[in-house]
Amino acid sequence: MVAIGAIILVGSSLLPWWSVGGGDSGLSQVNGIGISDGPVFLMFLMAVASLLLVTLPFASEKPIAIDHPVVYLALLAVLISGYALRLIDLVNHQRFPWPPQHGFGLWIAVVGMVLFARGVFEVFEERRRRLY
Repeated sequence: MVAIGAIILVGSSLLPWWSVGGGDSGLSQVNGIGISDGPVFLMFLMAVASLLLVTLPFASEKPIAIDHPVVYLALLAVLISGYALRLIDLVNHQRFPWPPQHGFGLWIAVVGMVLFARGVFEVFEERRRRLY
């Protein structure tokens, strides 16, 4: 579940997150790709790091210290803070319409984070079941 959420987050960071103009307004369309901004690039890096972390147990024969549920929780916290920073940045700019209707990358990232969070919950539950 973590890997699926991370793949969706990587994909959403490559899509437009906001768009202004175009259509009947007579203005030229201007949009912003998610990865071109600092917080979304941080989200991209955390999603790629989580994909590497998910595949780590398959690449080694013995347990590795970094493969721990708290690491997944830290990655989720950085993802949520990057998303929140980007939302605050979009809301503070007066020229952007809120909520952005044509910024579908912004909304797909929410789906990715929900799946990622569900995967982190499952990682914690599996660890708890293994201990008992």
